[in-house]
Amino acid sequence: MQHILSIRFSADGFYFVILNPKAKEESDSYTYYIYEVDESLSLAANLKQAIAQLDWLSYTYQAVHIVIATHRFTLMPLDFFEDEQVKTIFYHNFQPIDNEVVRYNILQKSNTVLLFGLDQALQSLLNELFPQALIQVQAAPLLEYLSSQKRQEKHKQLLCFVAQDYITIAAMEHRNLLFCNSFSCNCTADRLYYALYCWKQLGMDQLTDELLLADNTSESGELKQELARFIQQITVISPSTYLDLESVIA
Repeated sequence: MQHILSIRFSADGFYFVILNPKAKEESDSYTYYIYEVDESLSLAANLKQAIAQLDWLSYTYQAVHIVIATHRFTLMPLDFFEDEQVKTIFYHNFQPIDNEVVRYNILQKSNTVLLFGLDQALQSLLNELFPQALIQVQAAPLLEYLSSQKRQEKHKQLLCFVAQDYITIAAMEHRNLLFCNSFSCNCTADRLYYALYCWKQLGMDQLTDELLLADNTSESGELKQELARFIQQITVISPSTYLDLESVIA
């Protein structure tokens, strides 16, 4: 089969994108599907239910890309990366939790490694269903997206990807990664605080540097309005719901 399947696993829902690279019309090249999860069940249990309901998940695909939406990730320089030190470094930054495995993505463009935690049951099920799949933490395609953006020579860009209970913030200058982190928050005031704090700490110019806003919450308009009080160059990315998946399959 020539189609490519991309899936984002998140606590607030599963997002599926099916790409047909040989479609004659652009409108026929993408198919989106959102699967609402049962929050009382684990991600692995929800995936089993989805498989029982969605026949096309059992099809054979040319490639499968999987994105894990989590703020349990950390970065380290690629030059200092050693495979056997992954768990040690990751748990210097996070408290261990039961039934978690630590994985990593290498980002050659920014010369960094993203370490992230993944539920062991979910990983086992994914390995069984999609043994050849590429599994990435959500920050990886977001950073790849930011690296691909055109910018003026002396200007910086700050990307804010806003989910319901966290915000991921990354900054780039001349294709060099300046910053990437994720913060737990669920209201406009806290999101505004983290965005502006990072902006200030990175020494960004409120007139010439650019903020890219991908907001998937119902308060997206309110956050943009508040940010516009302090930052002149704001670009709203739409549809922000699929930004990470679009980056994976682009």
